[in-house]
Amino acid sequence: MLEQFAEIIDAQLLEEFLISSCSIFRGIAQNIAVLEFSKSRAKWVADENWHPKQEGEWLDNGKYQLSIPFNDSRELIMDILKHGTKVEV
Repeated sequence: MLEQFAEIIDAQLLEEFLISSCSIFRGIAQNIAVLEFSKSRAKWVADENWHPKQEGEWLDNGKYQLSIPFNDSRELIMDILKHGTKVEV
């Protein structure tokens, strides 16, 4: 047992901290990644859930644009790279 007490954190602040940023790296999202997927990749990505607060939009040219809040880019970069040349950041 420790001699100090645990800090009580407001539930809403804790929730925001845990879900505001994409990936396993938590924290308040300070950035937005805007990804544009090719027509061939768009139909698959449009059905994926990368983050609860993501925003997706079909573009007039048939591509799909996905905006994702993030704090630390390390895991997000891995997710982006699996799409190779079919995505622009």
